[in-house]
Amino acid sequence: MWIKYTISVLVLVALINGIGFAEDSAGKLVFTIREPLQNEDGFRAATRTLPKGSDTSNWWEFHQFNICTINPDGTDFQRLTDDNVSRKPRWSPDRERIAYITGLNQDKQLYVMWADGSEKKRLIKKQYNIHDFWWSPSSNAILVVVEIDRPKDRLENWEVTVDGKIKRWRTMQWSKGWLHWDVKGEKVKTPHRRLAEILPEGTQWPQWSPNKKWIAFKTDGLLAIAEPDVVSMGRSWFLQLNEPPCDSIEEWSPDGNHVLFYTSGDICVATVEKGKFVSYQNLSFYRGHHATWSPDGTNVAFIGGNKDGRRTSEIFILDVETSNMQQITSTNYDFFDLHW
Repeated sequence: MWIKYTISVLVLVALINGIGFAEDSAGKLVFTIREPLQNEDGFRAATRTLPKGSDTSNWWEFHQFNICTINPDGTDFQRLTDDNVSRKPRWSPDRERIAYITGLNQDKQLYVMWADGSEKKRLIKKQYNIHDFWWSPSSNAILVVVEIDRPKDRLENWEVTVDGKIKRWRTMQWSKGWLHWDVKGEKVKTPHRRLAEILPEGTQWPQWSPNKKWIAFKTDGLLAIAEPDVVSMGRSWFLQLNEPPCDSIEEWSPDGNHVLFYTSGDICVATVEKGKFVSYQNLSFYRGHHATWSPDGTNVAFIGGNKDGRRTSEIFILDVETSNMQQITSTNYDFFDLHW
């Protein structure tokens, strides 16, 4: 065995950092850890000594990915999978289950498991790719973007229940994030056809607000917002002329009043009132990724580089109101796919 990996968790005192959590309200963080395989190639990948020109597209020859959880105070780290090919975990709204994607390239599957990692169940068998998925607000089904290995119209939307029943939409126009759950989570809705005609050409992968009334999307390098039902009635849509620069969008806050996004690698928040941007805030002390809101919307967790210059990434939690921040992990792992 080449390397022995251990994890040590920093339990930081809330009184020092100004951040406190109640476990029953804040809930656990779920995420993916990446470790080098304990063989020669894995060792070389970890030490950056792979021969020049090495083909690293087959990542499973060098690294292993598994899903874990941790409390927001840095305690109770738990590894939930051990298949080495699992990623992109997401909590169900009732926080009882975790959905995740597993498998190698061109061989992806969708699974669910209970919050403690038990009773893993496959909902979608081997597919060419699974691009994204969204839990129903009622936590009983998942809307999935599936890529099929065929010459054209490769993307489909599938509604799959936790019991494994599947309903399919083969609608390429709306396949990239446009189909969405209604507020109660009882059915999947398709936007009016006029929406695509009125919004900027090429708009895709919108982020729907919790009440499904608004979408945030990226256009011409800016963060934009629209009310699909109103736009679809034939009204024009225009930029507000105060949109911030945007590299990508992460998610709406649970109350639907803020949008989490990135600009030049910085984690930023836009405040929205009645469909208009009213203020912006740069949350970053330094660059981060895979940012996610706490269930109560008061904190943002994200993955960033360690302050001491180590090459691994770490998990941080930031109080949005006070800007107080704490690092809750100190490990030999790399972190991905953080969800709160």
